[in-house]
Amino acid sequence: MDGVVLRGATVWAGADPAPRAAWLLVRDGVVAALGAPGEEPPPHARAVDLPGHHVVPGFVDAHSHLGASAFLPAVLDGSAWRDASEALAAVRAAAARLPPERWVVAMQMDHDDWPGPTLPDAGALEEAAGGRPVLLAEMSLHRGVLSESGLRRAGLPFPADPAGDVVRGRGGAPTGLVWESAFGRAFYRALRGLAAGMASDGLATLLEREAWRHLRLGITRAHEPGVPPDAAGRLAALRGRTPLRLSWSAGAADGLLAPPPAPEAVSPDAGDAPPSVKLFADGAHRCALCLPVSAVVGATGAAIRAALAARDVRPLARLAAEPMRLAVDGVHVPWLRLDDEALRNVAQGHGAAGHRLRIHALGNLAAQQAVRALEAVHPAAGATLEHVMALRERDLDAIAASGAAVSLQPGFIPHYGGALLARGMVGPLRALPLRSLAARGVAVSISSDNPCGPLDPLHNLRLAVTRAMPDGRVVDAREALERSAALHAATIAGAAAIGLPTPPGIAPGAPADLAVCDGDPFAPATRVVATWVDGREVWSATAVRG
Repeated sequence: MDGVVLRGATVWAGADPAPRAAWLLVRDGVVAALGAPGEEPPPHARAVDLPGHHVVPGFVDAHSHLGASAFLPAVLDGSAWRDASEALAAVRAAAARLPPERWVVAMQMDHDDWPGPTLPDAGALEEAAGGRPVLLAEMSLHRGVLSESGLRRAGLPFPADPAGDVVRGRGGAPTGLVWESAFGRAFYRALRGLAAGMASDGLATLLEREAWRHLRLGITRAHEPGVPPDAAGRLAALRGRTPLRLSWSAGAADGLLAPPPAPEAVSPDAGDAPPSVKLFADGAHRCALCLPVSAVVGATGAAIRAALAARDVRPLARLAAEPMRLAVDGVHVPWLRLDDEALRNVAQGHGAAGHRLRIHALGNLAAQQAVRALEAVHPAAGATLEHVMALRERDLDAIAASGAAVSLQPGFIPHYGGALLARGMVGPLRALPLRSLAARGVAVSISSDNPCGPLDPLHNLRLAVTRAMPDGRVVDAREALERSAALHAATIAGAAAIGLPTPPGIAPGAPADLAVCDGDPFAPATRVVATWVDGREVWSATAVRG
């Protein structure tokens, strides 16, 4: 006899996972059999009793920046800073402990709601760090602020900066604030600087720790989008050290939003997935939107109210900085990173090479451009659109017609939902349109965008159903998923976003990649207590072994 029976639990089985009392037999890495409690399971070597527990398919995170989040223990945590003075004090304390040439890096900073003075500038950071290079990264990883030495180390400002990603003061000198492509270049160079200062196995240890953090949350498969060539080898090595099913898309060597590698430079080794490449149609803060006039009026009103309440002109200044122009179909905020021809040419080259296309398109104007590129290219390996945070009905129809999969992050609702509501975007647009896309037959996956969003898949799963902010407001209830559909999106559909065949969920013959929860996965207090990969329990928080 061999194999192990999990019994006494509620099992969410099938392609549309539905809960039922059942036992399941795991043998040779797969689910060998599934049966009701009154049925006798086939002969087996041992049994694991799981009363009160729920067994769900292993979670698939199709968009997790594992290589970036691995650095979190090695950098400053800026999430609690409330003004520039706190940031400068933390930089000053960190610099005192570091060699003169070492980077001072912070992540998770969120300065939009700081009640005090705005960000420190390059000169203030230079003084606080004693001439060391500094990068304070905003939680989106698309914006940050650099010291004067940090700007120089990153090779900024660019010789040409048509998007204005390096912000300059009245005299033309960089202020230290950088966006999108400039931030991406600085972030990659800062992380490489940190890695160079570690012991020989320091970064490998951090990566391994981060992989296990994924596994402890029930994530059995993770995909990292946009990996530079020098990092791909580290991820390949990581696959041999942990049971996490890991894959990645090829990205630019010079930072997020930089041009991707040429098709011939993309390695065929993409881990546990076919080769793919990351493209950017727009940015994050600088996303490309087509808004109805009513939404622009709403955004203007929200900025005025915020400015009056805080006695601070920054909300109005941010709105005024948006490059709005009136078009036939609404008001365009045209933060597109490439024109149609350039995006189409890049997509065509990689599509012809058999690479799956992963296109960052946060705004609906960017989603429209991505769909036009896909119509011209028809990549044999398929495509995934990432983020698509606010869409109109016609945008939803166009994405469905393109055949692309979609990766969305309901975990952003608590942080960004208030802004979507205040700016009048919900209603005219569909916010994080999980339900609308799924209803059109689109393979929609729930991912994290870790560390920009929360990694915990149970948290993200619940938000796909409740759409609730911490204050109880609901962000676009039209897009709430039923529980089975949400679990499908957080597990089974993730494979489609990575470019893999769609698995059958927990069913006979399916890989035994499982997450064991100590209660109903949709209950707020429930946690993952064991993770199984390839029929083997690889992690356990409690004595659930038989």
